[in-house]
Amino acid sequence: MYTPTLLLVLAYISPGAEDAEESEENEEVKGHKSKGSTASTSSEPRGGIRHRQNALSPELRLIDLGSSQEVDTDRLTVSRFERLSAADYHLGVLPAARATPITHTSRGTLETLTGMGSGMWNATINATSLLSSAASIRSNGSQSDKDSKATSSGGSNVKARNSVAHPHLATPGMKIFIHSPYDCILSTKRDLSDHLSFLLEHQRYREAWELIDEHPEVISSSPEKLAEIGPGTPDKTQASSDDFFDDASSIVDSASRLINSSVEKEKRRIGELWIHQLIEQGDWVAAGKTCGRVLSTSSQWKDWVYRFVAAKKFDEITPFIPTTQMKPPLESTIYEVILGNYIANDRPKVRELLNRWSSDLFDIQSVTRALENQLKYRDVREDSVQAGEKGRDWKIIIESMGKLYLADGRPREALKCYFKLQDANTAMTLIKEYHLLDAVTDDIPGLILLRVTKEQQESASIEELQKASSEAIHLLVEEAQHGIVRPEVVVSQLQERELPLYLFFYLKALWTASGIHEESYETRERLVAESRALVDSVADLAVHLFALYDRELLMAFLKSSMEYTLEKVSCSLISMSHILTSSRPPLNANNWTMSRSLFTSTPKLDEQNKPCILSSTDLQMFLKLFPLPRNKMTQTCGKIY
Repeated sequence: MYTPTLLLVLAYISPGAEDAEESEENEEVKGHKSKGSTASTSSEPRGGIRHRQNALSPELRLIDLGSSQEVDTDRLTVSRFERLSAADYHLGVLPAARATPITHTSRGTLETLTGMGSGMWNATINATSLLSSAASIRSNGSQSDKDSKATSSGGSNVKARNSVAHPHLATPGMKIFIHSPYDCILSTKRDLSDHLSFLLEHQRYREAWELIDEHPEVISSSPEKLAEIGPGTPDKTQASSDDFFDDASSIVDSASRLINSSVEKEKRRIGELWIHQLIEQGDWVAAGKTCGRVLSTSSQWKDWVYRFVAAKKFDEITPFIPTTQMKPPLESTIYEVILGNYIANDRPKVRELLNRWSSDLFDIQSVTRALENQLKYRDVREDSVQAGEKGRDWKIIIESMGKLYLADGRPREALKCYFKLQDANTAMTLIKEYHLLDAVTDDIPGLILLRVTKEQQESASIEELQKASSEAIHLLVEEAQHGIVRPEVVVSQLQERELPLYLFFYLKALWTASGIHEESYETRERLVAESRALVDSVADLAVHLFALYDRELLMAFLKSSMEYTLEKVSCSLISMSHILTSSRPPLNANNWTMSRSLFTSTPKLDEQNKPCILSSTDLQMFLKLFPLPRNKMTQTCGKIY
């Protein structure tokens, strides 16, 4: 009995037994059994010496008593088995030794600290009796002892006791002996160490690596494996052993670290064999995945990544390269080589990698130069089409440059990139966080139109356009109050770009002091007065724009401000009246005379053939008589402006 449910059998296989079993199975299928012939068909001679047939190698089988099925079969390797019969084999079993009960003895303080037992203590204080006893013959400390060992009658017994036993005899558990005239075979229960050796012998490296990964004790519990692997690299931070009493725990920790290091060393060795095997089979995809599992040091990653790069297998290894800094760090050249390949051949992959990899892994300036060269020397333009998308690669390169500029501490260059992309959220965040409004003073229209698309500029309503540009307008108003961006700069650039509507938004925000959130009434009133004073420098332009887009605001401005020129305002309004003649409301008897005299198709001239100058009352009367239709504001503004 091998176990309570398994039966151990030593099976002798006679010649032709396997063929007979197969023939019986075939005959059973046909429905009849063959009968033996009465004639003598034996190949053996009738007389003389009987020669044994060519037997097969015996097998050790485990049979399940419950199902009567073979659980395992192991063919034995026996010398000259062809000429042996069943009677030549013997099976012996040595049961597992019972565990010896452990007797706990009290130990003194010194014994506990130093690890010395009572035997060591007695040997120390009774050295004379120990050296005079027969046990001293086992000492190899002096030449006289060696001579006495050679001449003593018990020397041979001592040598026998010191002979090295088979390593499997020292393993716990049942021992099975199979005897033949020429061999004695020792069989023990298989353990994980045996299974690991079997996997490595048959080059099944994936299973071997996974076995060590799941059961690291297969290495740490096997002295043979530890001796074969060699000691791991000791920890340089290990404490010194000067303190005899306090260093016991550190010694245990160091031993544990060395064992763990040996396990990792073996995993790395088998893992690299596994990768090499996959590459030889041409399975680069599986090899790349395996690299992500088994490689754990920067030197390993360096060697294998360069091997993939040499074979131009970038896609197979890139997803598995470490995304965090290793110790010691992996060379930045590896990341730069991979990014350089994708910058030239696959721009969407560049954006993916820059989002996934930390900028600490590579040299930012080197990668930035590679991106800049794509815009200088390659056919990457804003109007180029890739995969049916206009400007796809151009947008990716500009976005990547902005990200790298920001990581390199150059927010001004990054802001210009996001301006080109019209990425309003990122651009406004940079302006507010790094106080970069002065960096865009040469492109105020670009700042205002960050959130306004080309479609909105052509068809959106005034309210929608005002909402889209409100954030930039309020920012400009706030900086104007601080003196960073003067209104004259904003007005000149918007006039140059012919954007009167947005100039109206800006002057209106200045006059109403939009963006001021002071809780103190006195402070708020002071800031409002300062903001309105800024509009007075362009009062004539404000009157013109307010008349076009906001009549109520114009009336308030005419009442409050004294800086506008009445002659220029009246001439401007007279010119506007020619365009709006067809849009006048129906006149009644009360207003016909004055309206006819003021606003005819030809301006009214005085005696010197100059246009008449309207008074403030006439201007207010004009605004009441000729309200500007909303649907013609943009058209009128374009002609007047």
